[in-house]
Amino acid sequence: MRNGVFVRKIYALAVFAAMTLGLTAVPAPSQAAPVSNYLYSAATGATFVRVLDRTVQSDLTSRSAIGGVESSSDSRRLANVNAQGIITAGAVQTETSAVRNGGNVAIRSYARTLGVNLLNGLVKIDAVTTDVTTTAKSDGSVSASGGTQLAGIKVLGLDLPLNIPKNFAANIPGVAAVSANVVLNNGDASYAATQGWALGIQLLSARNGFQAGTVILLNPFFHTTQAADPQPAGKRVAGEAYSTRIQANVGDAVEVVSDPTAHINTPLFSSGGKTLTNSTATVDLPGIATVKALTSTSTSRTSATGGPVEVVNTNQTAGLNLLGGLITADAIKVTAQGKVEGGVYTGGVKLDLVKLVIAGRTIPINVSPNTAIDVAGLGKVELNKQELFPQGGMNKITALKITLDTKRAGLPVGAVIELGVASTIVEK
Repeated sequence: MRNGVFVRKIYALAVFAAMTLGLTAVPAPSQAAPVSNYLYSAATGATFVRVLDRTVQSDLTSRSAIGGVESSSDSRRLANVNAQGIITAGAVQTETSAVRNGGNVAIRSYARTLGVNLLNGLVKIDAVTTDVTTTAKSDGSVSASGGTQLAGIKVLGLDLPLNIPKNFAANIPGVAAVSANVVLNNGDASYAATQGWALGIQLLSARNGFQAGTVILLNPFFHTTQAADPQPAGKRVAGEAYSTRIQANVGDAVEVVSDPTAHINTPLFSSGGKTLTNSTATVDLPGIATVKALTSTSTSRTSATGGPVEVVNTNQTAGLNLLGGLITADAIKVTAQGKVEGGVYTGGVKLDLVKLVIAGRTIPINVSPNTAIDVAGLGKVELNKQELFPQGGMNKITALKITLDTKRAGLPVGAVIELGVASTIVEK
């Protein structure tokens, strides 16, 4: 392959990732200057899908994300991914971590996705494992290391090398542009970014009902670092929102988990008033839950001069079907809001329901906070569960929480299913 074609393909996909994953253009490296501390942010996912007109999108599934100045970590697991007609995958796992050592910080993204099938067999992979680390040092240098291993990969119409080199790119003529083991790093101490993915597919022509320009990324990740001298001013904020989570303890040590879907976190020093969004087209947990059009948002702002500090987090989920139709809903939306202004905290939560039915019983749209019902053969169902702690500047709402008292769909007694969660924290 000619080098110019390779560079153009990588650049095009990098620009796309920058737009879709929220990265900005990174300046060219300049002479390094000493740094005593770094502010960082990072996220890792299992899959990402977007059509250019955004009529179809599935943002980072099994998303783990961190940010701040101190050491931290986050991990996620998901039983499977199923965006019908475009991607299916088995068990997925992501971990994002940062370790601070003096003025140095090392940010790591790890993702493993099993049993991948893209576009009804265009691409099949047994296992995709990505492990990439960005290291920002006190001498002002920033670098990236690591990459991806793809076990048992088969791409129709394309001969792949046994060991796929870093930043590999190729064409399936008239079908798709393919990139693999992508790791892109640029910038300096003032601002640097690392981004990439295990495998990228960009359609060159319509396929399986998806238009040309559709992009699929496996194991996408991004890291950003910037000098934090001094640390950003302003009161801190926090919170999250997600659509579903399932937890169950089996025996003494084994935990069955489907981590939060369409999950989003509030940045520690706010989003600067911008609305951050994470959306997923479909979640299908066989026998347990089918959910469509999952969207979480987070909007926040902070102030170092006594101005208002505010967080609004939402989750909206449509087309809910739990446990083989035992629980269904057209749409569920939760909102959590917290604000401090003039030293006074105000906050609240809200639930909006459209046609929620539990075991044949229609739930009113104005269901009272902290309503609990027992459903025979299922367990305890909590509705509009509200946890309000104004003295701590915190609140949380869970639209639906189910605690099983009967084994169902492979889940043991005591398993917990959550749907529609939003929370906020503001420093008072």
